[in-house]
Amino acid sequence: MTTSVKSIPSSPERPPPPPRSSNNKSSTRPKASSRWSLGVQANVWRFLEQVGAYLHNWPSPPPPSPSFIRTFTTAVLGTAETATIELAFYVPPNYPDQIRQGKRYPTLVNLHGGGFTLGSARDDARWAAFVLEEVGALFVSVEYRLAPEFPFPAAVEDGVEAVLHLAEMGDEYGIDPKRMALSGFSAGGNLAFTIPLRLQAHLQSIRNEVASKAFDRPVREPVLPEIVSIIAWYPSLDQRLSRAERRAACSRPDKTLPPFLTNLFDQAYLPSLDDKTSPYASPSAATDEALAMALPDNIAIYLCEWDMLIKEGKDFTERLRGLGKQVQCIVIEQKRHAFDKSPYPFSVDPKVIQHYQGACSILREVFKS
Repeated sequence: MTTSVKSIPSSPERPPPPPRSSNNKSSTRPKASSRWSLGVQANVWRFLEQVGAYLHNWPSPPPPSPSFIRTFTTAVLGTAETATIELAFYVPPNYPDQIRQGKRYPTLVNLHGGGFTLGSARDDARWAAFVLEEVGALFVSVEYRLAPEFPFPAAVEDGVEAVLHLAEMGDEYGIDPKRMALSGFSAGGNLAFTIPLRLQAHLQSIRNEVASKAFDRPVREPVLPEIVSIIAWYPSLDQRLSRAERRAACSRPDKTLPPFLTNLFDQAYLPSLDDKTSPYASPSAATDEALAMALPDNIAIYLCEWDMLIKEGKDFTERLRGLGKQVQCIVIEQKRHAFDKSPYPFSVDPKVIQHYQGACSILREVFKS
């Protein structure tokens, strides 16, 4: 099964959250001064993260730079706002000649990590190199908007718009819209699940609007993406859980991310506590029906043994398997969260190579079918 447009009942079990433009203001939302303070903290950590990324990219062979960058402007779902989104393309050899000859590539759309607050589309370049070499697919990394400047649901909206844009522009980019997959790390792993959920609801709302109106001429059907697989690396799946609960569920709480960092992430991206219950923030909060309809059959979830997110990852795996999904859950022993992003500058961890290759094997098989 692939993710495409399916009919959604008119009375869903849980209504979607109000858009950011809604007048429904939560009393839990911090004041402007608090948001300013979060922005200062975020910028400090963004600088430090860039230093770490420089050291991470030092070992040979160095990860590739993007082959090219594309930027597009789009309306933000559910609002009158617009957003400019940058896409970093990593492409196989002879890509221009191949697409001129009509070749259409399977495409992996990637979402970087960083607690929705840090990071960039170039963070996963080493993963991109493996996908290019071993899968032969296009790799497109999304530069989604970051919190606290753009809190929930900005990152999800940008991801949905990126997927729609890539499918619609498939002929120009050489993309086969029927062979698209998502990958993501940490916060990006969350987006790899929430984007299909939001996409499904968005497409259904368009169909409902078209069905309710009479048009003088036929309406052109947009090119729709089909998401055939998800590769999620140590994803955050249930924002309803407190950090204390998450740490307590880990065998080595002392190895987990420190509170001063996770507090920044949580306050920056989810300023309203009500947002944590949205399925677009916590895929574990989605109904079984929504998960069954929106997610592809083929899913791989990579978890780290010394990560506070391990239990929710295992619980989500079992739930998806109960819905008939083919889920591979791989626990990487004796590794912390973001094990593959170590700033150690002298070599690449062999476990990174092992698991990147394993994930590429999964993608190869899915893209062939």
